Amino acid sequence: MKLLYLDPIMGISGDMCLAALIDAGCPFDQLLELLRQLPLDLPSMTPEKRRKGAVEGTYLRIGESPVHLSIGQMKEMIEGLEVERRVKADAVGILEVLVNGEAKAHGVPAEEVHFHELSHVDTIIDCLCVARAMAYFAVEEVFCGPLPQGRGFIKTAHGVMPNPPPATTEIVSGLDVVFLDEERELTTPTGAAIARYYAKGRTRPPFRVTGHGYGFGTFETTKPNVLRVFLGEADGPSFEEEVWVAEADMDDMEPEYLGAVADRIRAAGALDAIYFPIQMKKGRPGIRLALIAPLSRLPGLVDMVLRETTTFGVRFRPEFRSVLARKEEVRETSLGPVNVKTGYDRSGKRLKAHVEFEDVKKMADKLGMTYLGLMEALKKEL
Repeated sequence: MKLLYLDPIMGISGDMCLAALIDAGCPFDQLLELLRQLPLDLPSMTPEKRRKGAVEGTYLRIGESPVHLSIGQMKEMIEGLEVERRVKADAVGILEVLVNGEAKAHGVPAEEVHFHELSHVDTIIDCLCVARAMAYFAVEEVFCGPLPQGRGFIKTAHGVMPNPPPATTEIVSGLDVVFLDEERELTTPTGAAIARYYAKGRTRPPFRVTGHGYGFGTFETTKPNVLRVFLGEADGPSFEEEVWVAEADMDDMEPEYLGAVADRIRAAGALDAIYFPIQMKKGRPGIRLALIAPLSRLPGLVDMVLRETTTFGVRFRPEFRSVLARKEEVRETSLGPVNVKTGYDRSGKRLKAHVEFEDVKKMADKLGMTYLGLMEALKKEL
């Protein structure tokens, strides 16, 4: 299993993360090739070697740009790219962490969030390129050290804010942090969103280091303003992945609404959400809603359950689950391209493969075939 460890020695931001991944070996040309698909004028981008004391790494110099985008425009552009699905899903996922953090910090619905600084073109560049670099290294698990936080106040488009600002505070909820005696914004909202989106659990298994990189930030201090990343391999898939289970019982909610609620919970970052009938006190029939999620997503998901259902309380507990190593790829068939997810056991042996149903559905509708017939035809080829 391929791992990546984020080590935010003295900070983390979107461009620092991207610079560290370039320094670790991700080809810069591949990132530019992806960005050039975007229907907008890109700022100049130049990776530069930089040294601070004994630390040498990469600084990504990004030129000025007047381009600002709404969250809707960013998502639409990402979905229109010709790139593997993983990259699109990860880039949108990082954006959604940013939006939800801003929404909660300012007390408005996510659809009403106005980004200010985060509307700059740098945001979509960071999200897309980090997602592309993760796919380039075929990273399966990401772990992260404590996120450093500064003190005092910082200037933002919203005015003078306490450091860290409210949006960052919301995003790092559930993650490990450490406060340093620095009057600087050491963890930016985009840097925090990258860590929160990718780092699913707090367990950090031993692994063999296969590569590393240093990404420099813009601050000049007596200490290196640098993010370090380690690439590595573990002997097998993460058979002991920490997750949290949250449950709520109710006997006064319309069952048809729970399906829509479960969909929203999954979209908000739950690994899964189910509901099933139970017998409650006094013989009343009821429904239990259960979800599993990484710790970093748990607070927001618990709030969603309390907001979206009739329950007055949610219980939760930590558990571990065994998972297979997975590989997602686009496979060409005589009927067209389909996304296939393949599972491997601890020794690397292929155990099973699953064709993405949405691809089957679209293809069957287009060709006028039954879903079952098309699925059987694809299985013969794959």
